[in-house]
Amino acid sequence: MPYFNNRSTRKVSTPGADPSYTRTVQVAGLPTDILIKRCRRKTMALHVYPGKVIELRVPLKCPWREIDDFLDSRLGWIEDAQHELANRPVPAPPEYTEDSLHRFMGVKYPLRLEYGTRSRVDLEFGMLKVKCRMPGNQATVAGHIDSWYRRQAMDRFPDRISECLQKFPEPRPHRNLIVRKMKARWGSCAHNGDICLNSLLVKFPETAIDFVITHELCHLHHFSHSKGFYSLLESLMPDWKEREQLLVG
Repeated sequence: MPYFNNRSTRKVSTPGADPSYTRTVQVAGLPTDILIKRCRRKTMALHVYPGKVIELRVPLKCPWREIDDFLDSRLGWIEDAQHELANRPVPAPPEYTEDSLHRFMGVKYPLRLEYGTRSRVDLEFGMLKVKCRMPGNQATVAGHIDSWYRRQAMDRFPDRISECLQKFPEPRPHRNLIVRKMKARWGSCAHNGDICLNSLLVKFPETAIDFVITHELCHLHHFSHSKGFYSLLESLMPDWKEREQLLVG
């Protein structure tokens, strides 16, 4: 029986954005919304995030029949992905109080809070020190730490990119480096050659950072996750799966 009999499609209107639609399908016997986003890409890709609507990104002129066939072939994968996310332990949100632990380059440091008229974040004597006007306000402290993470990322990532590029037999330098905090991914590579890296990567060891950078640099040679992409990644970083696991949790 086709999965898409009596299906419903609702257009999502966002001024100035590419057209999006919500389509309801049956996954494991339950109605499930799929947000279908038409964008400037060559292939279709599914994205399943915890607590969010599932996204299917498709080329601008992709026929609905092809979209339906693709979804039909991926419903089992969606069910497996949802099951895996449901059974994955949910990490507790970080606290920004005295002695709470915060990671930097794979090491956990206790937080020290001080009042100060000028905001400042320093890593010294085995502690992460935050000085600001409102040290008792966790949102304020979190903002200062996030800004510090970004500054550290901007300082460290260019050197790591240069190191990773040297491993490529025919390196293709990226165009621009963009560093920002992202909720759902560690990095991305645009068609124009821009590399975007999550500022929170500086929480993890250098081996994990190099994995994400190498992953994105491989996209300069193979834009999709094709066999050629994984063959190149494997040749450059045989232990990439172990490095990827460092980013979990």
